[in-house]
Amino acid sequence: MSGWALLALAQALQGNFVAAYRGAPQPWWPTVGYTAAIYSIWALLSWPIIGAVIAIERRIRRVWVRIAAYLLLWPVVVGAHVLFFALVYWPVYRSETVATRWDMTSIMFVRNLDTNSLLYLALVALTIAWLRWPRRQALRAERAAAPTGDALIVRNRGAVHRIPFTTIDWIGAAGDYAEIHSERRAHLIEESLTSLAQRLPAEQFARIHRGALIRLDRVREIEPIGRGDAHVRLVSGAELRLSRRYRANLAALLAPRSSPAEPAQ
Repeated sequence: MSGWALLALAQALQGNFVAAYRGAPQPWWPTVGYTAAIYSIWALLSWPIIGAVIAIERRIRRVWVRIAAYLLLWPVVVGAHVLFFALVYWPVYRSETVATRWDMTSIMFVRNLDTNSLLYLALVALTIAWLRWPRRQALRAERAAAPTGDALIVRNRGAVHRIPFTTIDWIGAAGDYAEIHSERRAHLIEESLTSLAQRLPAEQFARIHRGALIRLDRVREIEPIGRGDAHVRLVSGAELRLSRRYRANLAALLAPRSSPAEPAQ
């Protein structure tokens, strides 16, 4: 509430300054009252918006789906703000040109679209930052304390798992996260596949696709499918795509093996 009050005061000051600069000064208290009315509706909507952002961040893994959800939520929030404003404050601000609540809603929507859109984006960004900050701090601490030689440390649903490199079959991208497939189980880790590829030992792991990284000794078969691409089958039964962009990472496995020399007669 205090944050919205400070924003209301700052906008009232800015509005008065601009009006005075243009030679049409406005009375102070009506200006403060109007901006306070606008931000009181934002204070009312803050908790539902924060709850929606938390639900989106926790339940939706794919980045583009999250972005689509926020885009769909944007007009709902902007529309709800002007609708609630008209319902609550129409008796105060009605006039000859604003005869009904619907008139006030349509006028407020156009006049405040840019400000409401910026406030919505700011609230979403601050909520996401608030959600991710403690997790990022915990992740840094885990990485600092984790064994550097032969295992990954993963936090999953409040529990910490140590996953030895030798048990990992492959790792897939899941938006901003990575999914480690180990001993027929999947562990979600808050780290991108690109970051993991840089930390894992290159002699044991290789990137074969922008969405997949494998342990080399888990490869059972590589089946070319043309144009430099191939299917990679693992001993676990998983089948992944090898992109020609990453073909060089499996150069040793793809190199033709010479047949043993025949014994001398």
